[in-house]
Amino acid sequence: MITCYSLNGKIYNEGIKFNNLDNIYSSLKNNLNLLRDIPIEVIILLLDEYSKKICLNKDILKIEGAAFLSFYFKRKNIDKLINDSLGDKSYLDKFIEKGNGKFIKAQGRGIACHWIAGNVPTLMFYSIFQAIIAKNSNIVRVPKANIKLVLKLMEPLKDIEIECNSKKYSSKDILKNISLVYFNSSDKLLNENMSRAADIRIIWGGEQAVNVISSLQKKTTCKDVIFGPKYSFAVFDKGVIESKDCSNYMDRFVKDVAVFEQKACTSPQVLFIEKSKIPLDETMKKLCSSFEKLNKRYPNILDESTSSKIINTRGQYSLSLNKNLYCSKGLDYTILINNEISLEEPLGGRCLFVKEIESVFDIKNLITNRIQTIGVAFKDKNKMVQFGELVTPLGADRVVSVGLMNIYDYPWDGYFVINELVRWCAVNTN
Repeated sequence: MITCYSLNGKIYNEGIKFNNLDNIYSSLKNNLNLLRDIPIEVIILLLDEYSKKICLNKDILKIEGAAFLSFYFKRKNIDKLINDSLGDKSYLDKFIEKGNGKFIKAQGRGIACHWIAGNVPTLMFYSIFQAIIAKNSNIVRVPKANIKLVLKLMEPLKDIEIECNSKKYSSKDILKNISLVYFNSSDKLLNENMSRAADIRIIWGGEQAVNVISSLQKKTTCKDVIFGPKYSFAVFDKGVIESKDCSNYMDRFVKDVAVFEQKACTSPQVLFIEKSKIPLDETMKKLCSSFEKLNKRYPNILDESTSSKIINTRGQYSLSLNKNLYCSKGLDYTILINNEISLEEPLGGRCLFVKEIESVFDIKNLITNRIQTIGVAFKDKNKMVQFGELVTPLGADRVVSVGLMNIYDYPWDGYFVINELVRWCAVNTN
């Protein structure tokens, strides 16, 4: 059984029931031409108005990640996103002459089916709005735990109207191309039904979920865009550790640790610190101070399972002769220190592994295609670029300053996403 929460421009807070996706698919196919007829400039303006509505809604801004969502879909940012992805937003509206009688256009692929991970409540909106920009209709399987938050974030999209070139446009036509659904993730028949309907499959999730969905039957013409399991960590160089600004860098870094309960693929799990003339103990006291300041504003709320894992690991480290432990009296934060140059299994709950290294470049042997984001604190920006030149050929996707690790940016996981969601079509008049 499928519960549908948005269909044909209407939002159903309690959901409506279907046995399969047939009615939903038919509605989206019928509405796709509405989306194709909207000029890209109008889509940008509608999303810009949506971002303003979020920014003015104090209740929505309480949702973790909503504030950045409101920034991301501002007109200036969307313009840059599209132009960096496609070269020229006009490709989305018409055939552009490239010379010698050749014309090129970026066409939407059709129906985009999204399987959304549950670790970041706002994740769905980056996925569907980029598909909308590329002029695709959308079926989105929403995690059950996030449905209420997602519907709250959808509300501002219901009643936006703008005028462009003396013609009125409504966000209803965008909403008519988004259907939010929920069904049990273990329901193979419904997953197959959704997979067969897709012209694009956009899959966010862990290894097991990605493998299961990827193996489902699909159209031979279907495009897959996969955002699978990733790992992130941070590196501080000795220039920062020895500087008077070290505490400020730590303040920014602990926000990276805390956001999304350390469950995002961009959440740092390990901090590597380059050896300097500053004793590690002194640096750890600064890190503890940053965590304590953070906790006063954003208390750490843990589930029973995470609490149990942290307590057990704290016990192991406190009894070990070659490991060290810094932590709060309660479970506000935990810093686990060992000398193994490795990537540790995440514990979550503001639990951070710290390792001291001779050089920031010593982490190169840890880099694989599994690495998503490396947060860095370097005083020398040229050194940061040099670091990027080392780690990105080995598999890392992003190298960013600490404090920005969880900012959704582009490219993402190696993709300019909008470019993946269009078909490049040509007309040659020669």
